[in-house]
Amino acid sequence: MIKSLLFLLKQVWIYRKSYIFYSLLLQIAKLMIPVSSIIFPKYIVDELIGKQRIDFIIFCVIGLLLFNFTGGFLTDFLEGRIFAARGIVFNKFQCDISRKLLECDYENIENPDFLDVKERARKFLYANGQGFGVVLNSAFNILGNLFIFVSIVVIISTLSLWVVLAFVGLVFLSTLVDSNVRKNYTKWDLEKAPIERKTSYLLNVAEDFSYGKDIRIYSAKDFLLEKISHHMNLSNRFYEKQIKVLNQSKYFNSFMTFLRDGIAYFYLVFKVTAGAISIGDFSMYINAVSQFSSAMNDLLQSILDIRQFSGYYDALQQYLNVPSKMREGEKRTGIDTERITIEFDDVSFHYPGQDIDALRHVNLKIHPGEKIAVVGENGAGKTTFVKLLMRLYDPTNGCIRVNGVDIRTLNYDYYQSLLAVVFQDYKLFSFTVKENVDFGKENDDKIIIQKLNQIGLQEKLELLSKGIYTNIYKNFEEDGFEPSGGEGQKIAIARALYKEAPIIILDEPTAALDPRAEYNIYQNFNQLIHGKTAIYITPYVQCQIL
Repeated sequence: MIKSLLFLLKQVWIYRKSYIFYSLLLQIAKLMIPVSSIIFPKYIVDELIGKQRIDFIIFCVIGLLLFNFTGGFLTDFLEGRIFAARGIVFNKFQCDISRKLLECDYENIENPDFLDVKERARKFLYANGQGFGVVLNSAFNILGNLFIFVSIVVIISTLSLWVVLAFVGLVFLSTLVDSNVRKNYTKWDLEKAPIERKTSYLLNVAEDFSYGKDIRIYSAKDFLLEKISHHMNLSNRFYEKQIKVLNQSKYFNSFMTFLRDGIAYFYLVFKVTAGAISIGDFSMYINAVSQFSSAMNDLLQSILDIRQFSGYYDALQQYLNVPSKMREGEKRTGIDTERITIEFDDVSFHYPGQDIDALRHVNLKIHPGEKIAVVGENGAGKTTFVKLLMRLYDPTNGCIRVNGVDIRTLNYDYYQSLLAVVFQDYKLFSFTVKENVDFGKENDDKIIIQKLNQIGLQEKLELLSKGIYTNIYKNFEEDGFEPSGGEGQKIAIARALYKEAPIIILDEPTAALDPRAEYNIYQNFNQLIHGKTAIYITPYVQCQIL
């Protein structure tokens, strides 16, 4: 529990220091209202029953109003500031989680166990609709409620120490019940994370236009709806268990409140009738009892909130601490990119969790500027070959060398900069054409246009209302355009050419092109790659490029 709290405070201090200062001031502001509501009414009531000094009554009323107004105004103001600061902290937390996903080893992205860990980590941000904000608020509430609690205990103890002990006992009983409930709540919340991930995927499929044609042509609507319903029902079973134990806790707490109020009223009425305390004292003690129970409950609830989120914190730490093995350690940079030799030395590989090799004892040497075709049927290992060369995976046995250097000893990002790949299952983003080519590098537009023209998109660009600043797809812009398969693949090829990497890999890049466009690209292939080393993946030999 302490670790999660210290971690949060450290991160918030880095992200937004004002969050901490505002939260501390908020606790001081919150202290003003309960204390004034306990003390001032006593003197007002006693004065009304007693001497009825108007000036004293006015003084007490104005004091009560000023304290309540000031406390309420500051509370509202500071809560607004905290809300804004929490949004900034939330965004930075979300960026850190996304950064981890983007920087982690590629094999993790294809690992369902890792994806489940990621989903559990996101609970730290989103759980209960508030996520980490609950922990931070609770931490500062503990401090504020301690101030209130001590102040009220001093007041009530002047009446009876036994009453204080009785109230403390009742609150602790409620807390024990709540503690067990929250433990089970968090456990079930984490258990349902994989189910929620599947549900989220299915809902995204229903909303994603790229699946629309297949769903309609193959009448998959009922099948998909059945799956969505099934997984939502599985999630609902967890919700039902959570609501059931939460209700049991609420019933018990209501009974404890009934006992507390009953003890307080009977005891205070007895004291008044016995002449031991005044009517004003009765009012003060009743208010104090109410504020005492509220402060004590809030204090213990805050502790339980932090304990509950310790489970989410553990998941977050597990996610953030997943090693990025390919980026670890000091790696070298700088090789002769003008003349690159690639060598597969007795390379074998099997995917994690599988015993059968996808590639076995591959030996291959590609000389500088050479263009080769990797030919094979589906399942022959062509995609695995590309993944290993791109270092999305490392070989199980053997090694891959570039200019005689084992690629595992090269800086990962530096090595990635040497490669440009056109995937068969390329992805375009709902950004502008320019951003899909240069990914925000803000280079000369003329270069981008030149690359697009080289692969045959000149006429299309002339028709686009904003040229290369036209959005691909219409998700966010009405004047966006929907590229055909061939147009999309040409943009992917232009992206690879624009990178100007010394090694270019083409994974069946013309699969979506018509024969004429395919012929034109092959005719200009040597000119397009400017003598770079090129590897062409194909299920059949393309003589045009060799």
